[in-house]
Amino acid sequence: MKERELETIWSSYTKLAGRAGRDGIELLIENIGEKILMCSASTDVTLPGCGPGGLVETSLEVTSRMRAISKSVGVEVPVDSIIVTGLLHNIGMIGDLERPYLLEQDSDWHRKRGTLYKYNENIPKMPVAHRSLYLIQHFGVRLTSEEWTAISLSGGMHREENRFYIGSEPPLAFLLNQSRQWLGKLNN
Repeated sequence: MKERELETIWSSYTKLAGRAGRDGIELLIENIGEKILMCSASTDVTLPGCGPGGLVETSLEVTSRMRAISKSVGVEVPVDSIIVTGLLHNIGMIGDLERPYLLEQDSDWHRKRGTLYKYNENIPKMPVAHRSLYLIQHFGVRLTSEEWTAISLSGGMHREENRFYIGSEPPLAFLLNQSRQWLGKLNN
């Protein structure tokens, strides 16, 4: 993505985040904004959001699709919940406060096949959704129970830790997971 494109999507992301009106979001963006902007949303060019700006781009798209699905099926969810959940559900892709989750692929064999990034083996093992929740709370962004559950379940209902919720997912979790599926499989 070109520098101008990065500036444009970052401007959209920060304006939308500001519309959520949540304490802590400004602090989060101030402290880890550059990491969020430069983070890839996937490891492979065949998946959405591979490359710098990918996380922001896919988060904006997921948020937009959440709003569209909500309107089309008549699911009433507060707009601020859609914004917070859509924009922040996947920020765990940046890694933790010191180490990135994704590293540039150093294997020519993998790069030639479209895998531009690899997972950092020197970061504590944690699902991306859980790392996202950690980062959100670290910066003091308060979530509702439904927002927390939606982000927690964003890795998919196939995950063992999410199976407990099958059949009782809150509407916001439904919107988030359907939006992610509509966008295309995101790798976490």
